[in-house]
Amino acid sequence: MSEQQASPAGEPGAGEMLRDERERQRLHLEDAAEQLNLRPSLVADMERDNYEQIPIPTYRRGYLRAYARLLGIDDRMIVAAYDRVHGRNDLDERRVAPISSIKPPSRMGAIAFRVVTVAVVVILAVMTLLWWEGRESAPGYGDDSAMPENVTQQNSADNPALPPTPEAQPAVDNTSSDGSGNMTDSAPVDTAIATRVAGGSDGNIPEPGSLQVDTPEGRNGATGGLVDTAGEEKAAADPIASGRSMKMNFGSESWVDVRDANGTTVLRGLQQSGTTATIEGVPPFRLTVGNANQVTIDYKGERVDMSQHAGSSNVARFTLGE
Repeated sequence: MSEQQASPAGEPGAGEMLRDERERQRLHLEDAAEQLNLRPSLVADMERDNYEQIPIPTYRRGYLRAYARLLGIDDRMIVAAYDRVHGRNDLDERRVAPISSIKPPSRMGAIAFRVVTVAVVVILAVMTLLWWEGRESAPGYGDDSAMPENVTQQNSADNPALPPTPEAQPAVDNTSSDGSGNMTDSAPVDTAIATRVAGGSDGNIPEPGSLQVDTPEGRNGATGGLVDTAGEEKAAADPIASGRSMKMNFGSESWVDVRDANGTTVLRGLQQSGTTATIEGVPPFRLTVGNANQVTIDYKGERVDMSQHAGSSNVARFTLGE
């Protein structure tokens, strides 16, 4: 149903008044709509007093006032012409929500709060003062050298159960009267026993530094421990045959990360095309190789099949020498 209604006889409507003024000023409809920031069809309906595109009456009056101010005429006259046709019932039905006021706290409540706060502060101050006075009056406070009267120091000389102090022990002179350092007052040394221990039963005392100790085969005469001949042979073996070395050839650029059993990074970073790297470390090796199909690895004299380790992203993550 159209919103357009007929105005009272002899009185033009709001839209008609706006249209006449616009035409008198020779202002095109599109120019007026552009300055109002409205669609031309909406402005044309307003000039025909058709407000179907503006369902809210408050917006209608606002657009009419803006159009009247654009043309330089009294907007109250335009709104009055609209109200003559459409009425003002929408303004009378507007309800204003009651405003709830927040009452400030009473004066007595503020006074009571202050009194309670002051009382709490005073009580805390008094308790702190009493604690401090009691701490200072405690026996032995501030004097580390003070001791109770009923406790006396016991000297080791008065108590035979305690060992004598270093000052009370007699000094022992181990130097002989001739200055040789031998204890002449001590028991005589049995040189025959010492000779048998040092040089055997024949009584020949070896020269200093020439004492020999017979040890079983496979043991170290200096330490008495087993000789690790297998470890020495392993260390002297070829690194390639022992698995401590590998060779990597890069047919194209490849990012690699190689770490040995100790967690040491032996090779890491972007390797250029056509380069070769020889790696040595403690097996097993943990490898991450990018662009794996362009990298060849020789380990223990054999070529590693990279196709078994490279995934769909052409990145290989595997371990050698397990």
